[in-house]
Amino acid sequence: MPKPVIFAVGPEYLERDGLSQTVQNWEDGQRAHTQRGTFEWWYFDAHLDDHSTAVIVYATKPIINPAAPLTPNLSLTITRPDGVKTAEFLLPPADQFSASNELCDVKIGPSWVKQTASGTCWNFSLHAETKNLAADLNFSGLVPPWRPGAGKCFFGDLQHYFAWLPSLPYGSVEGTLTYDGQTRTVRGTGYHDHNWGNVALPSVMDHWYWGRAHVGDYTLIFVEQIALKKYGSARMPVFLLAKGDKVLVDDARYLSMQGRDFTQHPGGRKYPREVDFTWAHAQEQVCLELRKPKLIEGTSLLLALPPATRALARLFANPYYFRFNTELDLKINLGQLQDAICGPALYEIMMLR
Repeated sequence: MPKPVIFAVGPEYLERDGLSQTVQNWEDGQRAHTQRGTFEWWYFDAHLDDHSTAVIVYATKPIINPAAPLTPNLSLTITRPDGVKTAEFLLPPADQFSASNELCDVKIGPSWVKQTASGTCWNFSLHAETKNLAADLNFSGLVPPWRPGAGKCFFGDLQHYFAWLPSLPYGSVEGTLTYDGQTRTVRGTGYHDHNWGNVALPSVMDHWYWGRAHVGDYTLIFVEQIALKKYGSARMPVFLLAKGDKVLVDDARYLSMQGRDFTQHPGGRKYPREVDFTWAHAQEQVCLELRKPKLIEGTSLLLALPPATRALARLFANPYYFRFNTELDLKINLGQLQDAICGPALYEIMMLR
């Protein structure tokens, strides 16, 4: 008999975690302790007008090993306008980590991120630096924070969970990126979410597809997560469609995903070149077609481990991460709202086994 996967959707789960329907500032603060058995990370990405991108992650430990002691790490990935990507990791001593539980205010070595304004939409400032790269960016939210229910999936019982909070589903970004020895002024759009939990993700989840887009007035987040066989290979979809600051659809029970035309990556993994997400309920439907993916990152998660343990871990698993820029064809049929629009999107594939 497979173990259950429990979605924390409903008033009883909000009450259990002291949550309301409206996301509060403290929810983006530190939510998990840093002792063995938990993990936490704050993720930011920016897509910039000069066609460069930046991805910054502040984490308490490698997500594949929550049993580790506090192992703060910062990852900074910059993709230049010509498509050349550089990713660097910073692994400072544990005493160089701090975080507030009142709002997003995280420090890892010389790098930091802090919420600078709240209200309906939230703002953030960050500084991230590694040996050869740096980012100094200000994120201004244009869509309010959102979460599906309490934002948690429980595995097997109501004690073991993985949590997710899209604190800034869509916003504007401005600041500077430093690479190739030069500092460049940039502006564009961005996204921020926050994850934490007390289960080793490879022990409960097989893989996930996660994507986001902002086309015209529409903001989308679309997710397909698949649990391990011992949890019945349960699907854990997430879906948000908003127009401006109004949520149009967020009931993910009616979301499905299909991938086609798989191609081989030099790292030994395959990924699809065509991905469709379809939300359909009664006579209403939202269709997302992702086409012509451009690979901007393909890497083993083992790189986030300290070098001394990396080779040993490789003997047992090689969890892999892909990130793509892609073209999105969006079709909306929601009663009185009929629309079709094309634009850019971003999605990732996390293979945990």
